[in-house]
Amino acid sequence: MSKLIENISRITILLLGLVSAILVILIYVGGNAESLTVGGDALTVPKFTDALIYWCYFLVALTIGITLTLTLVGFVKKLIENTASGLKSLIPIAIIIIIFVVAWLLGSPEKISIIGYEGTDNQGAWAQFTDMIIYVIYALFIGVIATIAGAGIYTKRK
Repeated sequence: MSKLIENISRITILLLGLVSAILVILIYVGGNAESLTVGGDALTVPKFTDALIYWCYFLVALTIGITLTLTLVGFVKKLIENTASGLKSLIPIAIIIIIFVVAWLLGSPEKISIIGYEGTDNQGAWAQFTDMIIYVIYALFIGVIATIAGAGIYTKRK
């Protein structure tokens, strides 16, 4: 059974990689669609841009779906085997949610001045969302650095 799962995984990865490589190659050699005019400049758009973008959406959705499914299955197994240990595994999720909420509250809904942009998507909730993402990236970067340093110190002391 384990060999079958390995073969299915290997074939799936090869197929996903092959489709991705073909789409990327088509972007470069597949020719151009109609031209877009932006600010007086004519821009050419590769024919297979939409296909590549939809493929990327599919891969992201597939990754998120598999990650959430396997995480949920692992959580349920851990909860059945040892309830206290299962509930302790929720602590990192709660910390991440708290980081996102604090980052959202730190964000500003004020309009962002962007040279040459006249739209309204740079104010209100979108501006606050952008700030939130930046603050979360800062927090996660600090967390990674602290983890690397802590792991180094832990292994030296052990």
